[in-house]
Amino acid sequence: MEYKNSVYKEILDTLSPRIKQSVENLQNAEIFEIRLRRNSPVVIITRQGSAFITKNGRLTQIFSDQCLTAAEYEITDTLNKCCGYSLHSYSKELLNGFITLSCGARIGVCGTAVYENGVLKSVKDVSCLNIRIPRTVKGVSDGLIKTVFSNGLKNLMIVGPPASGKTTLIKDLAYQISDGRLGKYYKVCVIDERFEISGEKGSLGPNTDIIKGFPKATAISMAVRTMSPEIIICDEAGLGGEADEIIFGINCGVNFIITAHSSEEDFSKRSDLLNLCKKGLFMKIAFLSGASSPGKIKRIADINEFTENSGNTLADTVGNFGEYKLYKAN
Repeated sequence: MEYKNSVYKEILDTLSPRIKQSVENLQNAEIFEIRLRRNSPVVIITRQGSAFITKNGRLTQIFSDQCLTAAEYEITDTLNKCCGYSLHSYSKELLNGFITLSCGARIGVCGTAVYENGVLKSVKDVSCLNIRIPRTVKGVSDGLIKTVFSNGLKNLMIVGPPASGKTTLIKDLAYQISDGRLGKYYKVCVIDERFEISGEKGSLGPNTDIIKGFPKATAISMAVRTMSPEIIICDEAGLGGEADEIIFGINCGVNFIITAHSSEEDFSKRSDLLNLCKKGLFMKIAFLSGASSPGKIKRIADINEFTENSGNTLADTVGNFGEYKLYKAN
């Protein structure tokens, strides 16, 4: 598989040996996530949904006692490898429910909270790990480049449910905008709070600056005040503390590409996102299809759909660029 590269190898190397061997044997599977639960079956997320590994090394969508299970020691072993055998070094990340590998893979962590005087201090008894496999797919944002950005930079909101390809799209957008695809080498700044977009050593184009590890609001403020970016790209904007900084940046003449978790159907319930639209700050909203078709742009909505007295509704279709295949077999 094309995507099974050094990133995939680094992920495999974090797995406990028995589980690693079983996953390695799945040569032809398109793996999006590897989910480990203590004394429960190992779950592999593919384009078709959740699947299990049989004891003879095949994927099945039927659960039985013949499925591979993750023992408690294998959860602990995998977590220790992910943390470089120094859990203390990742204490802050663990309190937020995740850790990030150097390749940019994010590991979701479930455990039991430990409080001292009402303050969350640590996590114990880790029982579940969700390993998400990141990808860089050149050209996946071609549809957006040719339409939304055909006449230069604009503010764009990319909206989709988890695993719909949002991060993969903004990686490619950063490359293409920085690399002169729009006829100019625009100054790009990527806000990478969780090290997922660029990893520890990644590059996102010849004219891209990357601010890593800072809270989004702080990083956006730093970028606007010190780096003179022409466009800022930010993943998973919660639009809480960072909303004011995004508005400040736009008022300073900086363009933004942000992503947000939501389905198209639920978008109208997100008052935080709608407020930015109603203020005219984001001219275009790209809705993604979902986890079954990662990278597929369902449609591009115009800001007029969300302003007062507009006759348009979320059901109106104004663009469908088709599906970009993120994962190809050689």
